[in-house]
Amino acid sequence: MKRATRFFFGLALCMWLQPAWSADAVAGAVEECIEEPIFEGRVCTLQANPDAEVGVILIHGLGGSIEDWKNTIPALAENFHVVAFDLPGFGKSDKGSQEYSPARYARLAHFLADRYFRNKNYHIVGHSMGGAIALRFAAQRPSRFQRLVLIDVAGILHPQVISKFQAGSLLERNSGIHQTRSFAERLSGRLLEEVDRMPISPLDVVNSPLGRDYVLMGGPQSIAALKLAGADFSNDIVSVTEPTLILWGDNDMTVPQRTGKILAARMPQARLEIIDNAGHEPMLDQTGQTNARIRKHLLASAQDLAGYYQAASPLPDFSSARVGTCSGESGLLFEGDYRSIDLRDCGNITIRNARVGKLSVTNSVVAIFDTGIVGKDEGLVSVNSNVAITNGTISGVIALNATRSRLDLAGVYLNGSQDAVKAVGSKLVFSVCRVHSPHSDGALHVYKKMNDDVL
Repeated sequence: MKRATRFFFGLALCMWLQPAWSADAVAGAVEECIEEPIFEGRVCTLQANPDAEVGVILIHGLGGSIEDWKNTIPALAENFHVVAFDLPGFGKSDKGSQEYSPARYARLAHFLADRYFRNKNYHIVGHSMGGAIALRFAAQRPSRFQRLVLIDVAGILHPQVISKFQAGSLLERNSGIHQTRSFAERLSGRLLEEVDRMPISPLDVVNSPLGRDYVLMGGPQSIAALKLAGADFSNDIVSVTEPTLILWGDNDMTVPQRTGKILAARMPQARLEIIDNAGHEPMLDQTGQTNARIRKHLLASAQDLAGYYQAASPLPDFSSARVGTCSGESGLLFEGDYRSIDLRDCGNITIRNARVGKLSVTNSVVAIFDTGIVGKDEGLVSVNSNVAITNGTISGVIALNATRSRLDLAGVYLNGSQDAVKAVGSKLVFSVCRVHSPHSDGALHVYKKMNDDVL
């Protein structure tokens, strides 16, 4: 139990921690610290080109500061009134033992937008934790807000999923061997399951003033990290209708690119672009490439942007007679339409961009991407298997039927006329999913150990 507690806190407090940068203030910019009503302290800001007609707010990540944007501000200030600020608890802004949550930070961003932009339209750019704050801000539908840019956004997936990914990254970096990732992820997953059995969870600690003061020692970084981990962005994702650009470093080992794919698939007007040869901070790793994409998005005409979000052509009716099978094999790929797929004793199987009438998985490991499972009786049947699903839908009388299995579902919509999920002796992690059945209806962002239960 103690191992699990230390593991959870260690990942939450360290892996999202961004290095502070040391640089001179941006030429021609004006810094000031003002009183703000949300955290009831001073927030320090930097402005550039205040005479521009349109504004841009920049929101940094955990452990960062205004200086994270040192290469971005000059590029954007050519056309925009730029406002960057140190989040309370970080940089030069006031610090203390407070509830540093995405919701409160979003309220502060709203206060700053009203103060600095008043009658101006404006855009939001957020990185890492700042991206999650920007997403929550945009979901509140503030007036005069126009466009959104999210860069390597942290905190969207369930904390178990993110922590497993980061544990794999940590061991891979230290060992230099990619194959160690899967071992670390399996080990961390089992340790994190112990956290669920603790009488008091880490999220209970951060939600308590005593917990913040005496367990977390009032540390803004630890408080902000755990408040981010405890946030559910399921409803935010589907609420933002403004054009959204999602940027991701192709070698981000802090937050999985899977997050960007889910955001791009589930937000009404969003697209994902990958920054080559960049890690978690592409605005610093690949400044020119990142700035060019941000500027293109913010300066594009409404007509040009509309072309990015044209509705896809409707798919033909599902009528495939093709059957996919695997028995004792590894590394197979299934794409396109299948009446059914049956996997038995198979490893490292990928199903992507597919429509499947029924998927049966037994004693196997499978990753599924952007796939619809349109079962009549049962959609997905998993027995003694490990299944990870990113985006897609599963439907049927029983949409998902799991026995002694581990499932990781992210951005998945489950629709069951009888049961959306029926599980025996199984462990399931739902990240920003949605479920509809006679038992449940709405967002689902939770870890569940299901012994003989239905959803």
